[in-house]
Amino acid sequence: MNPISQLIELFSKFPGIGPRQAKRFVYFLLSKDAEFRNELSGALARLSEEVSQCSSCFRYFQRSGGEEKICSVCSEDDRDKAMLMVVEKDVDLENMHKAGIWNGFYFILGGAIPVLEKEPAKKIRAKELFYAIQDRAKNNGLREVVLAMNANSEGENTAIYLLKILEPLAEKYSISITSLGRGLSTGTELEYSDKETLKDALSSRR
Repeated sequence: MNPISQLIELFSKFPGIGPRQAKRFVYFLLSKDAEFRNELSGALARLSEEVSQCSSCFRYFQRSGGEEKICSVCSEDDRDKAMLMVVEKDVDLENMHKAGIWNGFYFILGGAIPVLEKEPAKKIRAKELFYAIQDRAKNNGLREVVLAMNANSEGENTAIYLLKILEPLAEKYSISITSLGRGLSTGTELEYSDKETLKDALSSRR
């Protein structure tokens, strides 16, 4: 496969990007000078060299020079160990953290479950979440899990699935499992929500 076709195929795998848009990306790169392309390829290489995935929340973070396994958010001493927020993706965590309205810990599912999905457990970190909650309940006194899903059909479907698999843990360890409230209108994604919207949704969780 020639490099143009290979790049088109690779770009087509990006979320929301089809073959036509992918082709535009490739020809845009060809229109730029070699310095720009070298800068881009260098930045991509640094992702593997300098970025790790947090072993606690699964967030991608830049290492400070060592072999850190825990990100800076999970390393904050003043976070409430009794509270855990479950979000779909990294940008949801980043937006919530930036808003400064949540003092508990986070867990990134890695996606959402499409409606009518036949193998939902393969779409998200369901098993990892189950064991993370079990461990936190045993060792850190976890008392509430907030399912901060996007306000769309996939988010709702994901929350229903999580409630089902987490019910045994909730009963065994007396954990309250809540969802974000009415601050989020239907179709809203956490990634694009402002601080006040997130604050309202969090304060009216149920």
